[in-house]
Amino acid sequence: MEEVKIIREELKKLANPSIAEHSKQYLKSPYSFYGVRVPELRKIAKNYKNLKIYDVYNIFEELWNSGNHEEMCLAIFILENYKKQFNMETWNFVTNRIDKAKTWDHVDYISSAILGRIVLDNTNLYAELKKMSLSQNPWIRRTSMVSNYQIIKKNKIELTFRLAEKLCYDEDTYVQKATGWMLREAGKKNRIETQEFITLHKNMKPVALSYATEKMLDLRKRIKEFKKQQKKKSEEESNEKEDASEENKTKN
Repeated sequence: MEEVKIIREELKKLANPSIAEHSKQYLKSPYSFYGVRVPELRKIAKNYKNLKIYDVYNIFEELWNSGNHEEMCLAIFILENYKKQFNMETWNFVTNRIDKAKTWDHVDYISSAILGRIVLDNTNLYAELKKMSLSQNPWIRRTSMVSNYQIIKKNKIELTFRLAEKLCYDEDTYVQKATGWMLREAGKKNRIETQEFITLHKNMKPVALSYATEKMLDLRKRIKEFKKQQKKKSEEESNEKEDASEENKTKN
């Protein structure tokens, strides 16, 4: 497409090899880089606000399948311009391609700015997010959690808690971070209910707990103290068992 050709020419002009190398290492992306910062990418995306939605889908398709990180970002940013036209067709279009997202930035842009907006107007999609949370792909699991961002802003936090019941114990660090992040956002809307959830799941992964309690330092302190006491109690019980075992050996 002509638009894609123009976009690539702009990216080549802005390319910076040192930024490209640093970004690739930082994001651990499997894709190639031009070395163009996000603010510059968003400026480019603003030039594509008056297209027909199906032309936008075609641009997305070409950029998303390019194998280049910034082109994939632009696919998302350009589609984001058309949020007023998002519908179930957009949902299906994006979710059928989400498996190419291999880094947290792509996942978060898509989840918060596109999928999350569609979920906001379609509560029937809550079930789809629950299914995504069970995916073998950790990036899909992260997507399910970050897609709560828009509904959390509207004080709808129950789904976040439902997904977090499992995902706060997830083995993937990026899923843990996303879960803690959304719990932190939920805490801004309902601090008491969120505190109760965190307390109930105080044995969640440390990374998730750290993110979740970023604005609840007193709660974090209490949970750490509780775990410290539990550890001490466990060690004392273990020592008592060892002493009892040694005593029995002596008697025998």
